Amino acid sequence: MRLWGVRGGRRDVSRSMVALVVSVTAALVLGIATWLPGVLRTDIGLVPVEPGLLTVDPDARGIATLGRGYTVAAYQSGFRVSAASGPLIDTITRGSPVSAVLGDLDRRDGHPIEHVDATLDHVRIDEVRIEPGRAAYLGEVYDESDGAPRTMPLRLVFLLTTSGVHVTAHVQGADAVVVHLDAMPATTGLPPALPSMNLRKRGWWFVRTTGEQQALTSARRSVIGVGPASQTRGLDLRPDGRLDVHVWSNRATLNLSGVPRPG
Repeated sequence: MRLWGVRGGRRDVSRSMVALVVSVTAALVLGIATWLPGVLRTDIGLVPVEPGLLTVDPDARGIATLGRGYTVAAYQSGFRVSAASGPLIDTITRGSPVSAVLGDLDRRDGHPIEHVDATLDHVRIDEVRIEPGRAAYLGEVYDESDGAPRTMPLRLVFLLTTSGVHVTAHVQGADAVVVHLDAMPATTGLPPALPSMNLRKRGWWFVRTTGEQQALTSARRSVIGVGPASQTRGLDLRPDGRLDVHVWSNRATLNLSGVPRPG
């Protein structure tokens, strides 16, 4: 009788431990879902957009000086914006800096959903116009849409501001513009636009009420804001080796500034 009592007691203890583990696990899952609802939903709704070819006319290549140590360089391999302390951003290497998107937005479960009908992914830069504190690159995006060639005018403007450099990518006729940037180490969000955490290998939606300033930063000690603030904006770090900024407007803007080095 004593042996049966011990075995029965062990079974009761085992059942109690299993019930406890199940209860604790359920509580943890519920707590995480409550604590990080935005993180759990960040990959929903962003459609990957691949960059195409970049062609830069030889006369448009080279370094344009904006002032106060800020420059923009245009080469056949891409664009680079730099401060006196070093590079702030690079567009994707040997690929188009922007793509034009044709489509629309929907919403599901409280977040945007992209519907992409077509993309124009190739970019040709024909000329550059340089003025004090400003460099404007003119060209077009092009590709096939519905089986026929299609082009849209492109204007890339780099403007010196009091805080750094303001970049505008304007594609006439686009429903959305995707800016293709080179991957940056330790890309981290800046609240309230994005969560204060490493953003790698995920897709994110910006908080819509925030402005263009202080959306993300990186180990390069640069701060990037994305606009226009009134438009739906997303950030896709899922593609290997690049960072794609989605803006549902015919123009996307970036505010670039450097973080002062300590001491």
